[in-house]
Amino acid sequence: MSSLAQLRQEHAELVGIVSELQVLIDRDVPPASVELFNVRRKLSSVLISHLKAEDWVLYPPLLTCDDPKIAATAKRFVDEMGGLAQAYSVFNERWDALSIESDWAGYCKAAQGIIEALTSRIIRENRDLYPLLERVQRAA
Repeated sequence: MSSLAQLRQEHAELVGIVSELQVLIDRDVPPASVELFNVRRKLSSVLISHLKAEDWVLYPPLLTCDDPKIAATAKRFVDEMGGLAQAYSVFNERWDALSIESDWAGYCKAAQGIIEALTSRIIRENRDLYPLLERVQRAA
């Protein structure tokens, strides 16, 4: 499987995991801790691995591309969305099992923010960046 195909597959997997999280946070009361933990663990594992892969596979060829429009687009994405990993890390540190249990509504609001940021990034990367990477790879 090509690296781009792998990135796309990971996006699909992330969308599925985010959907699982959405179902859980749509509840009025917290789910069983183990149920939420399993979804959060899957999301963390796939997201962190995916972001690292993008840092190695996606962004370098785009940022160093001879086409200034492609390089500028990649730079804009890095500048605009580079903080997702940090935001996710802060979110995970802030919301442990005890804080989730004591402030379910607060957790749900914070999780919704992460879901929206991640979903937006996936949509934009699929629409704007991945086709650019295809073009760069074909030209190489």
